[in-house]
Amino acid sequence: MLVTIVAGIGKLIFTLAALFLNAVPGALRDCIAGTGATIYFLVSPTSRKNVRKNLVGIGARVSNGAVLGILHNHVRNILEIFASSRWHPKRIEQCVTCEGREALESAIRTGKGAILVTAHVGNWELAALYLRTLGYGIHVVAGIQMNRLLTRAVKEAKEAKGITVVGPDRSYRNLIEALNSNNLVALLLDGDIYTGGEVVPFFGKEVPLPRGPIQLGRRTGSPIVGGYCRRINGGAYHLHLETIFEAGELEHMPEPHALRRLYARVEGYIRANNDQWCMLRDFWRPV
Repeated sequence: MLVTIVAGIGKLIFTLAALFLNAVPGALRDCIAGTGATIYFLVSPTSRKNVRKNLVGIGARVSNGAVLGILHNHVRNILEIFASSRWHPKRIEQCVTCEGREALESAIRTGKGAILVTAHVGNWELAALYLRTLGYGIHVVAGIQMNRLLTRAVKEAKEAKGITVVGPDRSYRNLIEALNSNNLVALLLDGDIYTGGEVVPFFGKEVPLPRGPIQLGRRTGSPIVGGYCRRINGGAYHLHLETIFEAGELEHMPEPHALRRLYARVEGYIRANNDQWCMLRDFWRPV
């Protein structure tokens, strides 16, 4: 009973916020995000410290402005989760340019789907919506989103757009089934909900990171496609995609070698977009 009431409250809050944030002009929504980011910066010393430490760890420029910029991108993403739940597919298509779509088309032609890997840079949520509007079946692994009150509402909003949300507690079998059905499986590799990580060289350090993409690729023969969705000026986004492993390539490749190759690419995505790496926890602390 209590769970139902909480879910109902969360859905009501999500719906009202989505209606409001979709109705306001993009410039006003960005102004709201800027104000929210400034407040976040002032009242959350832990987040400030973590963002600074993360930037130092990847060798990026560190300043109050850089930290505030990342928080601004983070809040924009949150507001756009609400607003984009009301967007027509044409609107989503028009605000995203895509480079490397042929990597996905090549993957789909194999009949084995594709494992799509990325990091928390730019707006990864909008990238999933964009790929869905292009007609790809897409499954994403997600734990608690925003907070416990809104998680169910966020999940329902994604599924209303045709994106299947898979919980981390039951993901492996579901993801194999999705790939066998020639769908995309999207994984955020710098997240903290994985188990069975492996220590991998990452930005000159030894960091435990998920083995899941390599295990999935080896099990299914599916190709691995990497990329990121960078926010650019004027409410536009640029989605970059590239093939990391061809279909079946992982079958005889030693896992340590495959992991190093995978995370070298992911490191490159973060390095190229360090001003939009929305990592608010201490990334270097073991999960």
